Amino acid sequence: MFKRVLTAVVFVAALAVAVLFTAMNPGEVDLELGFALWQVPLGLAFILAIALGWVLGLLSMLPRMLRLANQKRRLRHEAQKTGGGLAVDERG
Repeated sequence: MFKRVLTAVVFVAALAVAVLFTAMNPGEVDLELGFALWQVPLGLAFILAIALGWVLGLLSMLPRMLRLANQKRRLRHEAQKTGGGLAVDERG
């Protein structure tokens, strides 16, 4: 419960900062993609940069996540095959 409330508070605070940033910087910037040139508001360029960083971060984690999911599936299959019991070392 506390974690959800904290997440909501952080989200609302970040949204407030983004709105204030956009309101205080009404200018436009040139966004050049190599094949196109667009003039966009500074706030939108800021949001696009954050979104692009988020997507690239997720893509960089994807190989590790797939490896862990495969390992989890393999270990679960092995545990079912051996009866699902844990081996306990009696020596101490």
